[in-house]
Amino acid sequence: MRHTSKRARRKQLRRKISAFTAVLRSSQPGIHYTATIHATLTPEPTGLYDPDEVADRVRTALRITAAAAVRDQDPIDLPAAQDICAKQLRRPQELDIPNQVTRVTASVHLDLADEDRAAVKELLTAIRAQGTMDALTRQRTQALAKEFAHPAALLARWLQQPDAHVTQPPDEADLEALARRLRGYPKDRDEPVELQLLNIIRDFLSEFPKEEQKRLLMMLLADGMRAARKPGHADRVDALTKPDPAISGATVVGGGP
Repeated sequence: MRHTSKRARRKQLRRKISAFTAVLRSSQPGIHYTATIHATLTPEPTGLYDPDEVADRVRTALRITAAAAVRDQDPIDLPAAQDICAKQLRRPQELDIPNQVTRVTASVHLDLADEDRAAVKELLTAIRAQGTMDALTRQRTQALAKEFAHPAALLARWLQQPDAHVTQPPDEADLEALARRLRGYPKDRDEPVELQLLNIIRDFLSEFPKEEQKRLLMMLLADGMRAARKPGHADRVDALTKPDPAISGATVVGGGP
């Protein structure tokens, strides 16, 4: 170590730690951050010390801290990585140097080299394309599940098959069981509660195949609506339990001598 003045040592040390670079790995393999770090020592070293040795310790400590801060950060979200890294480097770290202890803090600016920016752009393009494919697949699946949630729809699709035998249709119970499974297809959590409730009520009613059972359940539902002071809705449910006058009249006319 050369014997230089206190002022010269301080100036040399500040120059070596005021703006140094670091290359930091991101969460995406092959994509790295480029960091410019500005360090501050409090208090500044005193006495005889080697500015190069102190600067090496400062740079090493801060590079390690910055690397740990961003290694799990996605380079797609550069501002978030910047904030997390800056937060870690603002925390004082004790730094042992000969004959004294000082603390180091730092500010940082994160960026991406041109090659890494290009890699992030390619990654975003791939993610968006995959997201579009996933959304379309999910929509098709949901549409098919909704279409075949009724036994009649399943039977109609079966009849469209080239090898279908009209005289030997699938068993009604099998069609109902399959339709029930499709009605239970997982829905998106964002689906309105009303639609989810309708699906539950439909599945519940399907457990009671006899008409008199369905009418009894609908009467109970109408009573609940009246208790909730919604008589208009209750009357509409009651109307569903009554036979169609047109059909009844046609039966009487057709059944005469």
